[in-house]
Amino acid sequence: MLKKFKRLNNFFHPEVNKIDMNFSPFAMTVNGKVLQVMQATDNDIPALLVLEKAVYSGHTPWSSFSFESELKKRKNSLYLVVYQASTLVAFIGARFHPREAHITNIAVAPDYQGQHIGRRLLELMIDRARKNESECVSLEVKIDNDVAKRLYESIGFEATFIRKNYYQDTHTDAVNMILWLKPHQIKRRKLTF
Repeated sequence: MLKKFKRLNNFFHPEVNKIDMNFSPFAMTVNGKVLQVMQATDNDIPALLVLEKAVYSGHTPWSSFSFESELKKRKNSLYLVVYQASTLVAFIGARFHPREAHITNIAVAPDYQGQHIGRRLLELMIDRARKNESECVSLEVKIDNDVAKRLYESIGFEATFIRKNYYQDTHTDAVNMILWLKPHQIKRRKLTF
């Protein structure tokens, strides 16, 4: 009976990813600055909170507990940090499931925005989703964050629907966006702003 239950549980709650969530660190050069890209650890949490405050006008949408909780999900999550020397300049997080990868968080320090660091991080996660044979990559973005929406659209994300009051701290709506990696059957109308 236990074997049968395990098979059923795996059917209803598949946790199998096709790829390993480990990440090999590397360096990249952006505008003459050497940046190190590596997997986030609990030691990065204080710097993640400082970066959030810089990006989100003094707010920290994610708490220390939120980051700790996400970083423990090693089977299906990957969080990357980008440092210039000892300064955190960007991060991204994603959860991977057999059918969908979801970008949970992305931020680039104000002094480093516009240098394609966010695009490069998104491309890394999209590549992982393809290797995992995910059908799509999804994310949410504040409805008034036009710069981010343009970046996501330039990569191929499409706005699908609005989540009312998604950001509880500011009571701001979010736009759900999806990048389809495989052909899909759903006919949608384009969401415009």
